[in-house]
Amino acid sequence: MERPIPRRVREHVPEEEIIQDLKRYEEAALNVEGITTAAVIGRDDIFIDFRVRYKCSIPICFAYGTSPYCPPHGISAEETRKLVQCYRHAIFIKKDVQPDIVAGEKLAKAIVSGERDPEERIIQTGRAYISIGKAVAKVESMAFYDGYYLAMGFGAGSCKEILCTKLPQCPVLKGKKCLQPYFARPSMEASGFDVLRMAARIGWEVYPIGSSCHPEDIPHGTLMGLVLVT
Repeated sequence: MERPIPRRVREHVPEEEIIQDLKRYEEAALNVEGITTAAVIGRDDIFIDFRVRYKCSIPICFAYGTSPYCPPHGISAEETRKLVQCYRHAIFIKKDVQPDIVAGEKLAKAIVSGERDPEERIIQTGRAYISIGKAVAKVESMAFYDGYYLAMGFGAGSCKEILCTKLPQCPVLKGKKCLQPYFARPSMEASGFDVLRMAARIGWEVYPIGSSCHPEDIPHGTLMGLVLVT
């Protein structure tokens, strides 16, 4: 990441300058390797639904309770709703991936068992999620140093399963320091964002995928992240 030059914090930033900055952040996200597209969105394009967070436990996700950001930990959908009301602009980030690294019975069995997938889909999946995390962290950092010091990012997937896969338990849940404090972020879904509706709202092509679908029936899988800017 380039060396940031902090701007002086101002109480009011002209709207035209905010729009220019948001465009820069969109372009910065697109420059992260693997990112498919990014878009500047407004508060009206962001949807929160408490049912999304419940989907982490019904049926229960393999990552449930494994990190401080995953349910039953982390912020509730109602807290997220209140948080979003404090912002007007955000950067929405998307990465399209090969269907077989985010869907299908073989991948599901490998994840649940913890065994190495002979086709290394788990490794590919981790790399895909990491690219979203890098884009989110980059945009959030740029906005912070530009004076939007309350910029806040949300990624995709469980930080424990993506960043600390080899550890038996998340250090934070044992009262220790996070090993990736500048990179770990809560996932959009764990925080109650209705990610698929948000994507559909702005015209992105997304599909509901899971362990029972056949990868060959899906054009692509989709991972998404969000940075609330100002």
